[in-house]
Amino acid sequence: MWDSILGHEQNKDFLIKFLQAESRPHALLFCGEEGLGKRALAQQFAKTLLCLHTDGVDNCESCRLLNFADGNISHPDFLLLAPEEDSRNIKIEQVKEIIRQSAFAPVLAKNKVCIVDGADKMTADAANSFLKLLEEPPQGWVIILIATAENALLPTILSRVVRLRFNPVDVSLVREVLKKRQLTEQEADVLARVSEGSVGTALALSEQQFFACRKQALALIEALPLPQAFNYLATFNLPDKDYTQAQLFVKALQVLLRDMLLLKVAASADLYNTDLSAELQELAAGWQPRQLRGALREIDNAYKALTESAGIKLTLEAMVLQIDMLRKE
Repeated sequence: MWDSILGHEQNKDFLIKFLQAESRPHALLFCGEEGLGKRALAQQFAKTLLCLHTDGVDNCESCRLLNFADGNISHPDFLLLAPEEDSRNIKIEQVKEIIRQSAFAPVLAKNKVCIVDGADKMTADAANSFLKLLEEPPQGWVIILIATAENALLPTILSRVVRLRFNPVDVSLVREVLKKRQLTEQEADVLARVSEGSVGTALALSEQQFFACRKQALALIEALPLPQAFNYLATFNLPDKDYTQAQLFVKALQVLLRDMLLLKVAASADLYNTDLSAELQELAAGWQPRQLRGALREIDNAYKALTESAGIKLTLEAMVLQIDMLRKE
């Protein structure tokens, strides 16, 4: 069941037993890094749970009303709680609306299903309000929380859910998925390694033109140390408007310098950029391990700043200047 979702067989087995059980927990937590399939499995599980034939294969009215692939979530027994488009957080007003809905019995199916997508993004007030729902769960409800930062959830919430942890899938399986997307074997291998077993991340990287961005990052590394840093930055085409592209550039720079550090300490078996090993080996010869570690710290700081909506141009320029100074030490 749910064969379209790669890996996580242990979690799938648990959910199949959940469907068959007479007595079952009312709240589940799907936790793990982004891109591992938590949301996809939660959606398919919800669809199966509400299916009138209990198989979720689109042959009943319930399945027609809950078709995530088409963006149709008009099922009367399905509720979605997630940050609104203009916000990063789930607000207390949204939770109160879910609690209001808890007064109504299922209409079409035997259960009501509520997916909380981004449970770790609830405000403090929203989390405390949501706790009341978990403490006194409505009859027939199944609540599925999805979270990346498990430690951001209230301990009292964690104590009232059954946790299903999602781990990276085997890189070889990710590679096979990518090869079906018309990527070369070498490209599929690199993206599978860079994504560290996350199919969602690997597909996102392929759609965001990772290799073009990596080429740009490699050009920067090759230019270091910069004889006239500010003049170089004036001509170097750093992303300056699109946060996604800026983060992708930082990511590409990070994985290249990471591989250079591994080559420096003779750990080539763990390289991400296997197609550039010879070139990276030559570049690494001009760096000291402490310089590479320092550069990776600066990159990590820049990535965090971008996730907090810091100015793109200033953040990237500051990062490049700091790395250049480390390279000149």
